[in-house]
Amino acid sequence: MEKRTEGAWLIHHTKKIQDVTIAPDFEDIELAGKCGLFLSSLAASDEESTLSKDKVEAIAKASNIKKVELAAIKGVLEDSQLIDTSKTGDVTVLGITTSSVLSHTSDIFNNTTTDNFQKASLELANYSSDTPIKDNILKDYLGDTYKLASKQTDSLLKQAEDIHLIDYEVFDNEKVYFNGNLFKHDAIEKTSKVLGSLSSSEMSKVSEVDALLTEQGCITYEKAHSILGNNLLNKLQAIAMYDFNEVSNVTHTKIFITKPSSFSKFGNPFEDDALDLAKAFIASLMYGMHISSNSRGKIQGYSMLRNTLRKLLRGSKVGPCTAIGQDYQVLELNRVIQLQSAGSGMYYMRLLKSILVN
Repeated sequence: MEKRTEGAWLIHHTKKIQDVTIAPDFEDIELAGKCGLFLSSLAASDEESTLSKDKVEAIAKASNIKKVELAAIKGVLEDSQLIDTSKTGDVTVLGITTSSVLSHTSDIFNNTTTDNFQKASLELANYSSDTPIKDNILKDYLGDTYKLASKQTDSLLKQAEDIHLIDYEVFDNEKVYFNGNLFKHDAIEKTSKVLGSLSSSEMSKVSEVDALLTEQGCITYEKAHSILGNNLLNKLQAIAMYDFNEVSNVTHTKIFITKPSSFSKFGNPFEDDALDLAKAFIASLMYGMHISSNSRGKIQGYSMLRNTLRKLLRGSKVGPCTAIGQDYQVLELNRVIQLQSAGSGMYYMRLLKSILVN
């Protein structure tokens, strides 16, 4: 599991744990998650900044951190060389960006625990985000991967249900676990039956597409169709396995496929329309890398894509090129980006809703 993914699950689990009276088997997760939440509130930019003792305490209170916990959390962050605390209680944040908080949260967790039970609780949520999983399969996977005894996996799933770390439904006296942010309760039986009906060959094709989506973020409809074929792609579209995002300009229209879990896997942090705009933004960037020509302003590979995103997230403008003025008009209307003419049909763009690609 990537650090950012693990960090996101740590934050997710911590928020769920805070809603229950007691969860003693998840103390390391809660400590790391609260460190992440606190650090996220402290961090403002990639520059060093200092906050007063009163401000720090107010941030802690807003982050549901009790006074008796604050010293321990600051100690962990200091040991991780993420903050410094003065004798007067002022806190200096050592150049932490909000986008790096998840990786730091993952590091804190792994540096403070060797508990496979807690590590398995993160994996069970992540594993059931790909497809709904029958309980016997999930138990075997967690037991084998994290060397847990049968009683431990039973206890883990029971506590995960009670704390709502994971969702489940019962069909034909058998539990099916799933991520409720991605697979809805009223459609889970249909989803489970469709996935359960696929042959090993079809599942292999689904895994191939999944690997591409994990690596690239999104792929063209044509690429997915070439791997899955028409019938299988239609089956998966019917159960909302993928999202289909259209990019249109004066030349033609292209459809890109993404996974719902790319944006709402850990809980829906935005409104639904904002999620759709985020997918549209990523699809436009991928269009610029895979389809656009050099004369329009082609994005030359993933290195250039990463540099473009870094500039946008810093608040800088990118361009100019003609593609920006033609491929991002819908996004400008929805105030995701701002276009600025550079003359001769070329435009710069600046990101307005930076949280959409955080």
